[in-house]
Amino acid sequence: MGLEEVAPAKINQRREKEMVKTRYWLVAAVAAGLAVAGYAVSSVSAKARATAASRKFTIYLSNNYMGNEWRPQMENVAKVIASSPQYRGKVSLQIRNVQLTPAAQIQSLQSIILQKPSAIMVDAASPTALNPTIEQACHAGILVFTFDQVVTAPCAYKLPENYRAEAEDMANWLGTVLKGKGNILMDTGLPGIAISTTFLNVWKHVLATKYPHIKIVGTFSSQYAPGPELQGVSADLAQNAHISGILSGGYCSSDIEALRRAGRPLVPLTCLDVNGNEQACAKAKLPCFFFGAPAWVSGVAVEHIVNLLEHKVKYPKSEFDYNTNFVTKQGDVRFKHVQKLQVLTPGVNYYPKESAALITPVTFGNWKLTPKEVLNG
Repeated sequence: MGLEEVAPAKINQRREKEMVKTRYWLVAAVAAGLAVAGYAVSSVSAKARATAASRKFTIYLSNNYMGNEWRPQMENVAKVIASSPQYRGKVSLQIRNVQLTPAAQIQSLQSIILQKPSAIMVDAASPTALNPTIEQACHAGILVFTFDQVVTAPCAYKLPENYRAEAEDMANWLGTVLKGKGNILMDTGLPGIAISTTFLNVWKHVLATKYPHIKIVGTFSSQYAPGPELQGVSADLAQNAHISGILSGGYCSSDIEALRRAGRPLVPLTCLDVNGNEQACAKAKLPCFFFGAPAWVSGVAVEHIVNLLEHKVKYPKSEFDYNTNFVTKQGDVRFKHVQKLQVLTPGVNYYPKESAALITPVTFGNWKLTPKEVLNG
């Protein structure tokens, strides 16, 4: 048999076998490459997660006000949580206190940004004035978490109080206790900050629409501190012969003192959840409403920041409803409330034998914070 007769058929068969082998090895090579790439991505991802979990995060707390008991205790809670066994090796907390102006806080924040921390916690002097600086921090890769007094910058996480719900409950509670009539004094708070603006707007709206026979006969600026409230209420009492109630976001203890100094009967009051307020109202057996503004919100912020930095939990950019309101036994009246409401219970949400300065309740979640820790850090 000559070669020229059989070669074409044999050549075609050999070519087909070689093409099959080539396709096989190409598929195998691609599969192997993908497997290696997948392994590499998986390894890198796992390594990134492990690195994040083992990092020590520098977190700055930017605070713009120290004029009442709440702010120091807020800082103390943040320090206690950051130095706890759970976070001691993970968090280095730095606190920067500044004057009560947006300009001062902006200048401080710009200095903090230059330090390139992992995150910045901000109790803000203004909801809007800080926004460009907050955006600057975000663009620098810094996680920004605002709480209590928050900013409106979209990139920042926000953990505010639900001021509108609190204000609505306070006004409806007082309107219910007064049975829809009487003369009251109203606290203007600390003019310019979000809580004061919201409280005033909601209080006025609720009273005008639901309790038209309750008349605001005097206003005062508590500045959320006992001294200014005592002074302001005393001045209003000198101008008004009869007062049926006081709608305040500050200090029932100061209101009670002012009423007694003026020789006036005690009246239903609203105020902040400070132990001294609760002690004074409970001792006087007075109807009082305490809006919940727990100082431990800073501890929640620390928890959330670490979880975000370690990619453990995702949170919405804005969270609400971490607080509960309280009433004395005498103030436990039926009204349609928006937020959770509890009656004062000694040792649970107020402390008859502890410091009057204590913000209550003192602890949250699985933490077992003590009055001593909250007061002293």
